[in-house]
Amino acid sequence: MFDRVMLLAPVQLAALYNHGQLAVQAFLVVGGFLTASQFLRVLPANVQGLPAHFSLLRLLWKRFLRLAIPLMAALALTVCVTAMVRPWYPHSSLSGLPTLWSMAVHLLMLQDLLGVQALSAGIWYVAIDFQLYALALLAVWMAAKIQAWQPRVKLRGAMVFLWLLLTALSLDWWNRQDNMDVQGLYFFGSYGLGMLACRVRLSRLTVKGWAIIFILGLMALWLEPRLRMGLAWGMALTLAIWPERDQAINESPWILSLRRALSTIALRSYSLFLTHFAISLMVSAVWFNAGWQDPWTNFLGLFLSFALSLMAGYGMYHWVESRPATWRRLLVWQMVFVFSGLTVMALS
Repeated sequence: MFDRVMLLAPVQLAALYNHGQLAVQAFLVVGGFLTASQFLRVLPANVQGLPAHFSLLRLLWKRFLRLAIPLMAALALTVCVTAMVRPWYPHSSLSGLPTLWSMAVHLLMLQDLLGVQALSAGIWYVAIDFQLYALALLAVWMAAKIQAWQPRVKLRGAMVFLWLLLTALSLDWWNRQDNMDVQGLYFFGSYGLGMLACRVRLSRLTVKGWAIIFILGLMALWLEPRLRMGLAWGMALTLAIWPERDQAINESPWILSLRRALSTIALRSYSLFLTHFAISLMVSAVWFNAGWQDPWTNFLGLFLSFALSLMAGYGMYHWVESRPATWRRLLVWQMVFVFSGLTVMALS
C-alpha cells in the first residue's frame, strides 16, 4: 500500500521510507533518560551501599516480566495472522514458519543474538531494551563493588562514571561495528546519552554536564559522521537543558485535550508497538487480493491499518499489559504462544 501511496508525494514519502528508522534513536534516548531517573530517584547522593529494597535481580526480573508478557501475547497473535494470510499474500515481510527452536529462543528474547529469524517485525528492539537495562543495572552493581573497595567513593558518582564510560565506548567503537547491531552495547551510546541527560537535569553543575554530553557527541561524529548519532546527540542535549514545565500555567482547553490524548496513547504505546504488525499484515493482505491500485484507496488502507492498530493496542493494554506482571501470567502467555506455534506447524 505504501508503495502506491508514494505516488502522491514521492519526495516527502521517500524521505519517510528511507529515514523512518531514525525514530529508534528517540526511543533509545528517552528510554535511557527514564531508566536513569528510576535509579537516581531511589539512590540518594550520599547513600552508602545499595539499599535493601534495591535488589538488582528483582529489578531485572521485573523488567523481563514487563517486556515479555505482552510480547508473548503479541507473538501468538502474529504467528496466527501470518499463517492465515501466507497462502494468499506472498510478501517478503512474512516470517518463516515457527519451529521448536525458534519458539524456544523467542521465549528468552535471544532470537537475534542466536541468528534466528524473528517471528514478528520490530521485536529486536524489545530484546535490545532488555539488554540495555541489564547493562545499566550491571553498572550499578559494579559501582557498589567499587564503593565497597574504596569507601570514599560515592555510589552515585561511580555509577554515573560507568554509564559515561559505556556511552563513550559505544559511541566511539561498538556503534561503528556493523556486526554488533544485535547487541545492547551497539546501542548504548544513544541510551547512555539519555541517562547522562537525566543526570544533568538533576545536577547543579548543568553547564559542566551539558559540556560532557556535547564533547561526547562531537567526538563520535568526528570519528564517523552518523545521522542516527547526530539525532540522539541533539535529543540528549535538548533533554539536558529543557526547562521543567510549570504546573501552574493555565493552558487552553484544546492544549489540555491534546496532552491527555497523547498521554493516553503513550501509556499504551508498547502494546500498540507489539500488535501493529499483525494488523498491518491483515489489512495489506485484503488490499492486495482486492487488487486496488489507486493511491488514494491505498492511503485509506493505511489509515484503516493505523486506526485498527490503535484499537488492537488498546485491547492488548487492557487485557494483558495493564494486568499484574507475575511469573504465573508469564507462563500462561508463553504457553499460549507455544500452542499457537505448534498449531500452525501442525496445520502446515
